[in-house]
Amino acid sequence: MVKFLALSDIHGKLSSLQPILEKVLGAQKIDAITVSGDISHYGDRAEVRRILDALGSVGLPVFFVLGNCDPREASDLSTEVAIQLETKCEMCGGLLLTGAGGSTPTPFGTTFERDEEEIVSRIRANLGSCGAGSAALYLLVHNPPYGTSLDRTSFGRHVGSRRLRELIEAVSPAAVQCGHIHEAAGVERIGETVAFNPGPAMKGNYALVEVGAGGVTVSIGRA
Repeated sequence: MVKFLALSDIHGKLSSLQPILEKVLGAQKIDAITVSGDISHYGDRAEVRRILDALGSVGLPVFFVLGNCDPREASDLSTEVAIQLETKCEMCGGLLLTGAGGSTPTPFGTTFERDEEEIVSRIRANLGSCGAGSAALYLLVHNPPYGTSLDRTSFGRHVGSRRLRELIEAVSPAAVQCGHIHEAAGVERIGETVAFNPGPAMKGNYALVEVGAGGVTVSIGRA
């Protein structure tokens, strides 16, 4: 079994991370931290690294993609412990991890927006180059798939990606971690896939993810 601490939408708020880390790491064994974007709040590459270094200081690997409020030029950023999944795959506990950052276009003209075809093409390119074999797939994205509680705004509108949902239905990852819609924390099933949004870490939200022989279990929490 492998267990992740899943975070999203930190938005540069380092002060919100410490209570989460203390609550979770003080109570159980975690294998890695996964971050599904908006690490900074319109910060630069150095700001993204500063936050990733803070997460990595606990001695766990940190797997991440960027969000629409992060600088696109930080997509290739990796450190000794923080590993980007935008352009490659990584193995952890028998799981294959990969992903794609940014979001589909918003009304706000944020810093890392791309069309949904680019998001899906990026993921397909990663999967095509990594030789996954029979390993279960853990997909890390900022943008949610379309038509679930994970992409529903406070106005009741679904704003997720249809093409991403089609990819999930075709590939059937074990788990999909997303973010972006702060009010849409929760867990959904898309076919055989467990998809979830941990909610904004800037407000103390997180998720615990266990993947084992019995499948995927996600628990949403708050510190």
